[in-house]
Amino acid sequence: MDATVLVLGDESDWDSYKKFCEQLQNHHSKKLNWITATYDILEKNELPLIESDTLIIYLFFPFDYWDTHIEKEGYNGVYGNVEFYNKFTTFWSEIHRTLKKIYHGKKIHFINHPLKIAIYRDKELTKTLLSESGVKVPRSYHTRNYEDILNLVNQENKKLFLKVRYGSMGKGITYMGKGNWKTNFRFEDGMIISPCSDYDWTFIEITNNVEFLKEILIKDIVIEEAIDTYILDDIIFDLRLYVFYDEVLYIYPRTNEKGAITANISQGGRGRTSHFLKKFPKNIIDRAVKTAIKAIKTVNVNFAGIDVMISKDLEVYVVELNAFPGFPKVRRFNLSKRIIQRMEDKKRQLQD
Repeated sequence: MDATVLVLGDESDWDSYKKFCEQLQNHHSKKLNWITATYDILEKNELPLIESDTLIIYLFFPFDYWDTHIEKEGYNGVYGNVEFYNKFTTFWSEIHRTLKKIYHGKKIHFINHPLKIAIYRDKELTKTLLSESGVKVPRSYHTRNYEDILNLVNQENKKLFLKVRYGSMGKGITYMGKGNWKTNFRFEDGMIISPCSDYDWTFIEITNNVEFLKEILIKDIVIEEAIDTYILDDIIFDLRLYVFYDEVLYIYPRTNEKGAITANISQGGRGRTSHFLKKFPKNIIDRAVKTAIKAIKTVNVNFAGIDVMISKDLEVYVVELNAFPGFPKVRRFNLSKRIIQRMEDKKRQLQD
């Protein structure tokens, strides 16, 4: 019997899992059997019986678990701390163990393996692996002395990002340039406070607030030098490349107004069409594609969104890797359809 693809996610994930499931409803495959299920069904041990000897498992982000057990309302500590990461990796270990038990005896292939899927949440580890493989990443600083940071910014005119080590979505970012400090945390009575909603992470002015700096430096953060970016239309931008195995399926340009901290859509950025890419020399886009493919191979995942920036001297830097990237709007690009097609085309490879 042909291999069966088991797609696991949460109904609350309208941005990727539901889009994918809706696309499957309109798709009539002659190459693969498709089954969709949710993590709550898995927890209840009610996953469907599968007769195929080979099982291909495509895992989406566990939003319900995350909101209930990790970034839950009233959680203690600062967003993106190591406890987030530890709980996340424990979840995936349990998922792996459960799936192996339920489908014992079957040949299982994961699109993104559950024991490797959480690596993108550790920015420091990801950057180290990428750098060691020859992928350009922003320069890191490992000092936690506030005077060293002040010297870098005020005397050496460095522009720095202080990011939570285990976060995503542009949450938990502090930018520091000479005379210009901003953060999307809140700081009250000497305490760093994490906004409660994904949509409340707007940047506020904290220039020369040394008490904030001292406090953020004892948290789980990475410190990196901001990329001196290529000037284009007097805006800031980055490129998200959706990579599936050895192919870039789509390049999604994201822009924001000059002076903004990031181009993340969640931070006020807006998506551009592929016509935006024509503003770049073709060899730069080709290099970005090769870099993104190398990046996912380096961290041993098969599908991810790779965010790259182009520097002033036209070098390509990977600034983020996300194993659960949000899908573009279907009218912009039907990523679900493309993934389904590529999985069918790769049927033999996926079964090996």
